[in-house]
Amino acid sequence: MASPGPPPTPPAPSVVAIRPVGRLRPLIVGLIFWAALVPLAKRPRHSGNVWSRYMTIESLAERGTLAVDRSPLRAISGSPDLIKVGPHFYSDKPPVLPVLSAVVYEPLYLSGYRFGASAAQFVFVNWVMVLAVSGLGSALAVVGLRVLLQAAPVRPRLADALALAFGFGSLLLTYGVTFNNHSVAAGLVTMALAVVMFPLWGGRPACHPREGMRDARPTRRRGDAIAGLLASLAATIDLPAGGVMTAALGIWLAIRHRGVPWSYLAGCAGPMLAHGILQTLISGSPLPAEMTPELFAYKGSYWTTEAGTWRETGPRWRFGLELLFGPQGFITVTPVLIFGLAGIAWVATRRGDPLRPAAIVVVGGAVLLVAYYTWGVRRTDFAGLSFGSRHLLPIAPACFFFAVVLLGRAKNHLACVAFGLLVAIGVVYAWAGMIDPWSRVERRGDSGLSAVKRLTLYPWSSYRR
Repeated sequence: MASPGPPPTPPAPSVVAIRPVGRLRPLIVGLIFWAALVPLAKRPRHSGNVWSRYMTIESLAERGTLAVDRSPLRAISGSPDLIKVGPHFYSDKPPVLPVLSAVVYEPLYLSGYRFGASAAQFVFVNWVMVLAVSGLGSALAVVGLRVLLQAAPVRPRLADALALAFGFGSLLLTYGVTFNNHSVAAGLVTMALAVVMFPLWGGRPACHPREGMRDARPTRRRGDAIAGLLASLAATIDLPAGGVMTAALGIWLAIRHRGVPWSYLAGCAGPMLAHGILQTLISGSPLPAEMTPELFAYKGSYWTTEAGTWRETGPRWRFGLELLFGPQGFITVTPVLIFGLAGIAWVATRRGDPLRPAAIVVVGGAVLLVAYYTWGVRRTDFAGLSFGSRHLLPIAPACFFFAVVLLGRAKNHLACVAFGLLVAIGVVYAWAGMIDPWSRVERRGDSGLSAVKRLTLYPWSSYRR
């Protein structure tokens, strides 16, 4: 009688964990979220940096220049977010996002709709710009999150619901209704991570360095190039978060392919080159305006006044606590991310886990960003007059993905209840922020918000302006 032979090899964890969906399904989930933003974004919500970017967009489309000297919005806005180069004023914001947004504004202008024509026209133009740029960015983050959730041990319909729940329970909602760069960067960074894990959203995920995608090199190269394009575009729009994640994904791909990820670098080249050229046209240097402080030191600049001058108000470790757990904190306004941090830590320490490389990339990016905003920025606050820690928004969807991974693997009913309660608290914060994204949490007494503010882990604020 023949020997029965060795027992069959169990399937790889990466195969067991996948709940694959078609390419269309994540797009539909994102479209549902974007459609919900349509009525919510109609009322204008503005701050200095919104006006700063709008001045550049309007000047490019109407006068063909990056200089904002003659923009009628300058007198209306009173924005402090300007630099002066020679006799000309410019926005201090990275120029790639305004230039891309000018492509949206140009047909509106040619059709007779302008920022400065009338109040009614301004409301309509702002509505279109927000939905086409920031709203689309937030929706793209929901799409990317749904793609990532293929690797979480939850049913597809539940994954759909969780992706939408995070959209409505995080700063993706708050900043999806006002013109800004952080929701756009969130969409680009999340999609870049999704494409690295699931090249072109199809087939087996490339989660583990040993998998190498040897059987699908053309798909791998295309996926790497698309990821590079998305990540580097995020870096030109939100320099700290996008830059950190661009570098982290590049290192991951270099380890996975055991060599230089040329396709990824080729995808990165276009946005980086565009930023360098545009910034040089403005300031004479490809370096961001924030790295050239003398450009802010002109007569009449807000940043040379008593209110705008930087001063240290306390130890930086306390500043870091506020960044994460204070009234405006990253964890405070989206508390379900506590599960995300726990999930990342757990997966990152499990050798052989197919999601371990992604966890290391996300936790590495998060640590670097927190360190940068705690010790690397000469500021007495991390949000200005805005709602929540918007500077960390680009990494929030990836953190939530690991929260779902942890919850799905644990299969604990009590943890599910706690997860749901924290999502609900996030919805309260997100809705209050959506109503007014440009006022700080600790200065607000909205109904509902007052109740959840009592749960703040570090309820002290060093904000003085």
